[in-house]
Amino acid sequence: MKVVAVSCSPRVGGSCDILVDEFLRGVRDGHKEVSIDKYKVANMKINGCMGCYGCKSEKGCVQRDDMQVIYRDIYDADVILFASPIYMGYITGIGKSFLERMFAFSKGHYDLNLPSGKRSVLILTQSHQREDAYRRVADEVINIFNSYGINTVGRIIAAGIDRNTESIDDNILNIAYQSGLNI
Repeated sequence: MKVVAVSCSPRVGGSCDILVDEFLRGVRDGHKEVSIDKYKVANMKINGCMGCYGCKSEKGCVQRDDMQVIYRDIYDADVILFASPIYMGYITGIGKSFLERMFAFSKGHYDLNLPSGKRSVLILTQSHQREDAYRRVADEVINIFNSYGINTVGRIIAAGIDRNTESIDDNILNIAYQSGLNI
């Protein structure tokens, strides 16, 4: 099994990173043969989509930035883990740029260049105490993955997480670990 983890948090060692690492620990513990590629996209150069449609006539996106490194791994992945904190009511800007660039996986608007059978797991962290406060964000990200034929099999929304990573409840850490174990 091949897993690609995409962390869109600008903070190193923050709550998103901790939950991603717990998920990946579960994957490693639950699967004998696994390949994991983890990307901290805030430390990469990933431009937003230019809407040029060059990816429809060329082989892939025409922009030559760090997204080129991720495309092949996503194409080969069985599972894609997407993680982002909620900032100003939505995923981070770099997370939005990453999702926009997934457009290169479509031949047109509806024909896909991705093999079928891919699964995704979504991790969102937020300081808001109510888990459902930004559920629409999770639904929107899941819809994007679904539009590429990627079946979202897990959604972890960690509410009440502030900059102090000690505020991460052991229960949510266990959920992340168990999700990786059972993927």
